[in-house]
Amino acid sequence: MRMITTQIMIYGLIAGMLYSLVALGYSLIYNATKVFHIAHGAIYTAAAYLLLALSYAARSVFRSTGGLSLAIIIILALLLSCLLGFLFEKVVYSALFKRKAPPLVTFISSLGLYIVTTNLITLLFGNDTKILESSIEPTIAVANTIITRIQAIQLFVSVVLISSVLFLLSRSSLGRQIRAISDNATLASLLGIDVKKTRLLVFALGSFLAASASLLRAFDIGIDPHAGLSVVLTAVVAVIIGGVNSNIGAVVGAMFLGITQNIVTWFFSAQWQDATTFFILILVLLIRREGIFATQLRLEER
Repeated sequence: MRMITTQIMIYGLIAGMLYSLVALGYSLIYNATKVFHIAHGAIYTAAAYLLLALSYAARSVFRSTGGLSLAIIIILALLLSCLLGFLFEKVVYSALFKRKAPPLVTFISSLGLYIVTTNLITLLFGNDTKILESSIEPTIAVANTIITRIQAIQLFVSVVLISSVLFLLSRSSLGRQIRAISDNATLASLLGIDVKKTRLLVFALGSFLAASASLLRAFDIGIDPHAGLSVVLTAVVAVIIGGVNSNIGAVVGAMFLGITQNIVTWFFSAQWQDATTFFILILVLLIRREGIFATQLRLEER
């Protein structure tokens, strides 16, 4: 029983780390732009299908993916995902920002971007789940548990990316610019910060994190054109329960949800995952509506 519990916790930790990538990207975008970016889920979905399309193209041109290495295909998919997030901001959100559109209009526009992108993917690739890697994954023994090679890669890459981004935000000039426009975009502009450029960089960075999570998961369980909405909603809940203005809170909230969802799946059923996630959201809002890390954030801002 102890071994099973440890196994569940490790699987939950891995799932939580992937959620953390999406949640951290969402937190960056929301705090810097105040956009309820549901289309973040479209970036998540599109990244995996961009990888699939590039793989098809490589096989067509080079007869096999050996002519164009997998590493190059992954990099191209990540860059194109960043470009997609860049375009969402440039074409839609930036125009609404200039017109001082109310938040509801921006939210509906973001939802529209998600629906259009998902439907386009379904039209081009079909509605069924596609498997990227059909071979049996090698396993690695960790303590009394077993994880696959791709799960170990997921854990390692997630830790590196999250640590790097949090360090970037706390130590770099870009991080200071993001915090400035998060607090007051108008004042930041008067102080010489290029708000438009910073917003574009935030969308590109947030999209990179979501795309990274998507590709890491795609090699494990395949890709589904409708997976993005569930993932982004979980990320939003993680941001809220962790504290909307706290990037670290988003990461911790996502890890907590990942572990909780795996426990619920093991003892009950996967269909209870979303219900459990939103039950936790309601509970946190009733007990501490500002989020778990809100007090720490206020102390840091003094």
